[in-house]
Amino acid sequence: HEILVELFRNRPELACELLAACAGIEARGDHVELGSIDLSQVVSVEYRADAVVLMRDPDETIVGAVIVEVQLQADPAKRWSWPQYVTALRARLECPVVLLVIAPESSVARWARDSIETGHPGFALGPIVIEMAEVPRLDDVGAARQRPELAVLSVLAHPELENACIALDAISNLPVDRAGLYFDLILGALPIELRNRIGANVLKNYEYQSEIMRGMMAEARAQVRTELLREGRDEGLREGRDEGLREGRDEGLREGRDEGLRQGKCEGLRNALLQVARSRNVALRPELEASIAKLANVETLEQLIDSVLRAPNEAAAVAAIEKLVL
Repeated sequence: HEILVELFRNRPELACELLAACAGIEARGDHVELGSIDLSQVVSVEYRADAVVLMRDPDETIVGAVIVEVQLQADPAKRWSWPQYVTALRARLECPVVLLVIAPESSVARWARDSIETGHPGFALGPIVIEMAEVPRLDDVGAARQRPELAVLSVLAHPELENACIALDAISNLPVDRAGLYFDLILGALPIELRNRIGANVLKNYEYQSEIMRGMMAEARAQVRTELLREGRDEGLREGRDEGLREGRDEGLREGRDEGLRQGKCEGLRNALLQVARSRNVALRPELEASIAKLANVETLEQLIDSVLRAPNEAAAVAAIEKLVL
């Protein structure tokens, strides 16, 4: 939810772009900006939207507004609050107001599209609902560079190789924080086989100018190399076990070999976990490092590495480690 909302907060034009592409509603005014999400009225319960986008004409007069709501599940309470959102903001700004609902799941989108009858004849609210399947694919690099958030949303909706490559190009010159967040979103949306193809084959064809993007690409390649090494190691272990059986090694030798391999594997994974944490600037307290040094479970160590790689920030990474270690 927060990740999708962040796309609109970082670039409010995304609301207008989606309305134009998916609902045929053209934006009013000359430029747009974020507005207050507080839609409460005096002596009433508090109402807050996920995002509010204001459209202004060249004279800075507000000529339209879009209320953005990201809806991950059906919520009967919204059938009462959404009309309040629209009428309260319309009364405050004295301009037309549109309710835009982003519903990633088709079942939630169907629920959100139902017209909301207010009880007054002829006064019903029909939310503009966009589900992921309706988000357009951006196949033009120039257009994607002008609309990087729409390019990222396109990958979330259509996790395909071409979409991902265009989106990676589109975010290459963004500020470090935004580029890092979007890079993780793009890779996280892709199936593992496409992440491998990007890291091993596609990314080498892109020459980014910013240091941060080059660092991110190097990290992606390192992740792919780790995955390939793991697959190769597992295959080697299987072949070694089969060879040992063919040669008639006794049970004691097999157990000794397996235990040695397990210990070596754990040591390698512990070192890999610490390296991943350092590469993501995750500071580990001495007691955490001491606990990690004692871990001897391959599955737990692999889960820790995956959790740190997927964590959106340092605090989340430390929390993930503490949950599994302490």
